[in-house]
Amino acid sequence: MRFLDRFRSLPIADLGFFFFVSFLVWNLHRYVEPVPEAIFYPSFLLQFSLGFFPQLYQRKWGRVWTSASAITMVRLPYLSGLPMVGSYQLVGLFLGSILGIWVRETLLVLLGRNETALPKQSEQIITDWMIRNPTGKSNLPIWYSTYFGFLFFILCLTILCFLKYQGFGIFTGLGIQEFLYNPGLSSREAMGLSCKILIPLTLVILYFFSEERSMPTPSKDSLSEQIRFGLFLGFGLNLFFMTIQSLWSLEFFSLGTHLSVSAGRTTGLFQDSGSASWILPVLGFLWITKLTHIWRTSKERFSFFLVVFFFILITWLGIKQGKAFWVIWGLLTSIGLVQTCTDLWIPSPRNKLLIRIGLYILLPIVGCLVMYGISLVPKEWDLVVLANRILLFLKSFPSSPSLAFQHMDLVRYELIAFANQGISESPWMGNGIGAFPLNLLSPSRKGIESAITFVDFPPTFYHWILYDLGILGSLVFLFLIGISLWERGLWRQGILLILPFLFGVQIQNADGAFVCFSLLLLGGKGTGFSPSFDKFRKTIWFSPLLLILSIGLPLNYSLFFSQKFLVSGIGSEFRKNELREYQIAYTIPPTSPNFEYEFHGKTWEWKLMESSGLRNSRIFLETNSKSSLVEIYFLNADRNRIKQELFTETKTGYSWSGEAPKGASYIRIHSRSKLEFRLPKSQFDGMGRIQF
Repeated sequence: MRFLDRFRSLPIADLGFFFFVSFLVWNLHRYVEPVPEAIFYPSFLLQFSLGFFPQLYQRKWGRVWTSASAITMVRLPYLSGLPMVGSYQLVGLFLGSILGIWVRETLLVLLGRNETALPKQSEQIITDWMIRNPTGKSNLPIWYSTYFGFLFFILCLTILCFLKYQGFGIFTGLGIQEFLYNPGLSSREAMGLSCKILIPLTLVILYFFSEERSMPTPSKDSLSEQIRFGLFLGFGLNLFFMTIQSLWSLEFFSLGTHLSVSAGRTTGLFQDSGSASWILPVLGFLWITKLTHIWRTSKERFSFFLVVFFFILITWLGIKQGKAFWVIWGLLTSIGLVQTCTDLWIPSPRNKLLIRIGLYILLPIVGCLVMYGISLVPKEWDLVVLANRILLFLKSFPSSPSLAFQHMDLVRYELIAFANQGISESPWMGNGIGAFPLNLLSPSRKGIESAITFVDFPPTFYHWILYDLGILGSLVFLFLIGISLWERGLWRQGILLILPFLFGVQIQNADGAFVCFSLLLLGGKGTGFSPSFDKFRKTIWFSPLLLILSIGLPLNYSLFFSQKFLVSGIGSEFRKNELREYQIAYTIPPTSPNFEYEFHGKTWEWKLMESSGLRNSRIFLETNSKSSLVEIYFLNADRNRIKQELFTETKTGYSWSGEAPKGASYIRIHSRSKLEFRLPKSQFDGMGRIQF
């Protein structure tokens, strides 16, 4: 086959789609995390190479390496001596893996892997590489995949965030304007709070989408098994570091988790003790379940020894974990013991069912007795603290349920109270993704007085999704999750996430998002459909209907949610009703000794101070930047241009002087190239209007 024919057989639609989405995520990340290149790129390129080259080498080991790295590399910048710089989102790792997948697939096609004859034996390296990597092909269009619905919904949420935090300037020629959204918090930083969830969520889904699109059909590879194998490798590495931290020093490889270390908790290589407290018991339960299956199949004593060893090891490491670990680990192991013991010793299905029901009824009583015994231990472990709080909760609940929950956890109680108020204020549409930490930073805190001194997400996933997305947005999100579980037949596997989701927003970090979606979206056969779903998939109406719902539901939610923005102004009027002043689109606020605003970009707009007489003024843009053209426009109240003039270039900037025409309400400055200039604070009045 000629090279041109091979080029025509490339998956052009797939390549274009994944490149475009990756490019958008990259630009969004660099916008909300404008870290200097000298600090950002060393960590990024290391992550990128560890994702790109294994994927380029072989599909199997690329998956294993990516999944292992997803739960071991989130604190790579700190471990290398650099600031955090947002790399907890693992942008480099996932973009490298995605690019590695599609570069591999492109090279396989261009080198003729789909042809009958393989290269000559003299080209043994290329031959071996092609044998390791059969080319992948998916018969379904991209938009018929359930992943497409997720990505489209996230795109809608991202656009809503831009409209909420940046205004409509991007649609009116002003570009992306940076305002002071709250005192001490810029609109870019407010957008970054939302992107703490949006970016890792997009990258993880895009990565899994890439893996499934590039799989051979039918495939002998098991995507889920290879991803899970990588997770177990990363899990073992974390166990190793946690053991060292427990035996030697909590400071060992714990840079970036100072609050966790100060609380006496081991973190391994996870993001922090919050991630460790739920990922450790969930992956530990899956690992012990795997070992138990091997032991019951092989009857080898060594396999049984491994089951006991890892159970004791994980339980011991949990001594220095948070309370969430003990709740999740206690419930999972109790359920596992009941299921395993009844399977081993009770052959009758009827008796087995009755005994299991009886044991599950007794579990709460046994749990309370165990907690009472632990409360007598004279130690300051989190487990002992948890036991004491549970006993105090049980004593206080009959007389005062509210006080009982405060005894359990005061901080979580206040965060839940804050979340409940926000949910009651906007129950149907929510407050916007990322709104919870933003509202915690608000000076008024919406009237809630509390002892919370830090910014955090809601204490449960369910409070987060209702607070940020509301009932309608939650239904869209749960619809997409439900379709994915139905497609893969993984309803039971989804139960594993019910408990972790009670203890935080687990998808806010890359390690948590990767573990959650690997459990939810990957079944035993990787891309295999459940029989009931496959039956409908073969009809001519089912896939188009899913596409209509996957696009229509997010669009309708976005349409209704965007009604909130109609009261917001454009440019300098953005959020004027909330702040009671016109906003000055500066990048850096005025500081001593010069008290000058610093502006970055190409286009700026300011409200003119009202005056009954002539309005003469001089505007001097102090800058070292150069542009071939700098113009000033005078606009009326409807933002129609009524006058246009040029700035004069000087040695230290650009200057204009003259008179504002009658009827002018706004001025707009436009530069052909990007400028970084300064204006004195005295140029503006107390309402944020420019003085003429």
